[in-house]
Amino acid sequence: MARKVFFWVHKWLGLITGLIVLIISVTGCINVFSDELKEYFYQDRMYVAVPEQGKFQSFTKLRDRAQQAIGSEHKITRSELYPSGGRTWIFRATLTDKKGIGYWNYNKYYYRVYMNPYTGEVVHIEDTLNEFFQLMLSLHRNLLLGDTVGGIITGTSALCFFVLLISGLVLWFPRKWKKKAFNRGLALKLSVGKKRLIYDLHNVFGFYMLIPAALIAVTGLVFVFDWADNSVQYVANGGQAAKKLEIPLSTPHPDYNLSAADRAIADLLQRHRTADVFSVRFRDKETDPLDVQVRLAKNRTHLFEWYYFDRNTGKLLLNYGDQDVKGGQKFRTMNYDLHTGAYAGMPTKMFAFLISLICAGMPVTGYIMWYNKFRKSK
Repeated sequence: MARKVFFWVHKWLGLITGLIVLIISVTGCINVFSDELKEYFYQDRMYVAVPEQGKFQSFTKLRDRAQQAIGSEHKITRSELYPSGGRTWIFRATLTDKKGIGYWNYNKYYYRVYMNPYTGEVVHIEDTLNEFFQLMLSLHRNLLLGDTVGGIITGTSALCFFVLLISGLVLWFPRKWKKKAFNRGLALKLSVGKKRLIYDLHNVFGFYMLIPAALIAVTGLVFVFDWADNSVQYVANGGQAAKKLEIPLSTPHPDYNLSAADRAIADLLQRHRTADVFSVRFRDKETDPLDVQVRLAKNRTHLFEWYYFDRNTGKLLLNYGDQDVKGGQKFRTMNYDLHTGAYAGMPTKMFAFLISLICAGMPVTGYIMWYNKFRKSK
């Protein structure tokens, strides 16, 4: 009786969410290597020649030129600075309407300005809303529907997929626990008929990808639902609620003191010459500090140093790194890299790509199995 219940849940959850899981998995395959693909296809806008002296222009001067390039109606909110040289610095202007339904209602505008940090030249202005990899990311996150509707749909589908993995494991165990029966679920035989081959593809690959696919599903839920984020941190903290980091307040300033910001960024560029990228966020409140995340390794967000400076004086208010966070906070900083496979570089990225590809095949083989049985019953 229990097996029938698991089969019924597995079948109908798979049929209801199958198309969404397929879309999320295929776009997930693309997003795993989006950084590498961008560097290949967008070389002209991402790389510049390094002059003999190789001296960067001031940070605030570059930001002001980027702001002038896109107009005052599009406010720059973030930038990416590359200390190693040879890369353009990117200044983002983005505005979202959290209640907007639909991709172009949720995103009011999104531009990236690629600047030559040596000459101050605007290399390229990108309409990021219509850029391919951004569309793939938004399709993966919320089906191009915005977070209010699309995020709930993809998040719920990820939760259903996690239930499908658990119910699938129960169904994978044979009714008779004999060695021959277990071997059928562990090895793929190509010399069988088409229907049997489809079943084996679903059954065998489903078993081997169970744990990594569950990790991808759980880390995806953390991005969507607060209860999932808090629950994961609660478990990682050994049964204690997660403590939020208190960000210090800056002495007030209507924007950012130009000389103070330049001094802070110049000091970090000297201190972290081998870092991958600096992510600088420009916040709205007059007491928000200058916020700089230094990502130490290429395409990995969990190895970092984070700095908060007084926006008025440039004084360092707070500094902490990945070695300073523990338990639930540690897992939270690793969440993105675990989800995308970037945790250990190219090997784990390739593994995440393979798992996403298998996940994309699960609803396809499941639907074929259901259709064959449905057609036979008719």
